[in-house]
Order: sequence, then C-alpha cells, then structure tokens
Amino acid sequence: MPALAYLNGEWMAPEAARVPIWDRGFMFGDAVYEVVRVYLGRIWLEQIHFDRLERSLKAVRNPAVDLIAVRQAVLETLTKSGLQEATIYVQITRGVAPRKHAFPSPPVEPTILIVALPYDDAATANLRENGVAMISRPDTRWGRCDIKSTNLLANVLANEAAHEAGAFEAVLIDRDGRVTEATHSSVLWVRDGVVCGSPEGNEILPGTTRRTVLSLIQDTGLSFREERIGLPTLQAANEVLLAGTTIEVLPVIRIDGQPVNGGEPGPVGRALQAAYRRSVQHWLSTGTDNCS
Repeated sequence: MPALAYLNGEWMAPEAARVPIWDRGFMFGDAVYEVVRVYLGRIWLEQIHFDRLERSLKAVRNPAVDLIAVRQAVLETLTKSGLQEATIYVQITRGVAPRKHAFPSPPVEPTILIVALPYDDAATANLRENGVAMISRPDTRWGRCDIKSTNLLANVLANEAAHEAGAFEAVLIDRDGRVTEATHSSVLWVRDGVVCGSPEGNEILPGTTRRTVLSLIQDTGLSFREERIGLPTLQAANEVLLAGTTIEVLPVIRIDGQPVNGGEPGPVGRALQAAYRRSVQHWLSTGTDNCS
C-alpha cells in the first residue's frame, strides 16, 4: 500500500505536500513530533504517545492545539491508507508567520502534518536476532532533551558518525562523561542481574518503548534501577540494549569496537524481547495492553 499524508485538513501523497517557507517549523525548528508503530492496522501504545505529544506541546508553550482532532486525523489517515504494518509520523509546528523570534501575536493556526508509511520489519528483526554495533559520541544537544522537538541536528551528526563507522547507533556522553541515551533510541544496560538506565529528566527523552520495557521487567524476574554511569562502565556491562518504537528491544554487541557479552546477545535481552512480543500479541488478541 502507498504512503499517505495529511496536511492541515487535506489528504494527499506525501510528495504532494507543501509547507510555506515561513512556517516556524521550517525556519526555527519550532515544532514537536511523535512516531507510532502500527501492528495489524492498530496503533501500539497510542495513549502513551499522545500523552507525550501533549506534554511536548505544553513545554514549548503551544498548548492550544486540539489534540482530540489531531488524534482523529491520525486514525482517519491510517484508515484511508489501508496500511496494516506501518509507522505514523505526526508533526505540529507553531504555524506560518513572518520570521520573528517572538511567538506570532496574535497566534496563528498550527501546521499539522501526519504521514502514514508502510513498514517492513524484516531487516530490523534480523538486527534484533544478531545484535548491533554502537559507537560513542559527545552529547552536544540542547538542554531540554525531554521535549520531543524537531531540533535534531546534533542527533543527525552523531548518527551519521555511527553510519560512517559501520555502526547502527551512537551512544551520547555528556560533558561530565555520563551516558545519556542514543541518537534516536533509549539505552539500557544490565549489571549484576539488574536492568539499569539513565534517570529521567531534561537530559533524556522519556521513551515510550523504554517505559514499556520497564513495565515488563517483572515478567522476567528482574528489577530496574536508575543510575548515572560513564562509558567504561557501559562497555563493561553484562549486556547493553537499545529500545525504540520500531527496533523494540535491540541487543548491542559492540561499543567502539569492544565486545559486549562476548559479542553475542545476552539472556536478559532475549527475555525482554520475548516479553515485549508477548505484550504486543496480548494487546492484538484482547484489545488491551499491560504496559500503560
């Protein structure tokens, strides 16, 4: 099935969508976004994603967006697309106004973009089975990484460095030498039988998949703790995992060329992968999830 875009009340092919040059998302990155995964024609973790979208809009002082209408437009876009396995990208900007740093006064209508794209999980499933390499890069992002904004240049540059190094991702290290997260996924690690991750706050995005994985840890008989660690501690962890909307739970088997768990996916990652898939299947069969 082809991709389908929604832009300010109209549906079209994505390549036909046009935004004025004075849109503040284009000029300033004055926009927030979400990406959701569709399984068998249904949106996974829909409420959690929309709760985070609402939080991001409030954080950038753009709270007047009618999220009920946006949510309905997302569902209509998915229905019209006919896609069963897909991702849906939602982006909301402050709208179109003359280029001034101050907010438009009076406020203008937001620009609302929704794109439904077909998704083939085969390549990512292979990565989940075999694990991936990761490199480390300095975390040069702005100070509000908890907002899912479109200001992603630092992420792009770090991810391109990973790509050029033949790695899947880049783990970001802040000015104090501490692990934060990766360029477009959460980072978790296992030490002494405990699943660990960076504390939530302004330094990391509150990942929906991370939240889901943490809710499933009890199914594996494990526990979770927040901790701040440096790169050497991460490299010495028993296991390192990435979590994200499309990658789900993805084992890291090398960091900066150094093997993790002997260069093989580990048992905790395998257990969490299985728990995650069971949760998706439970939701598909019953209509309710056990992750919220």
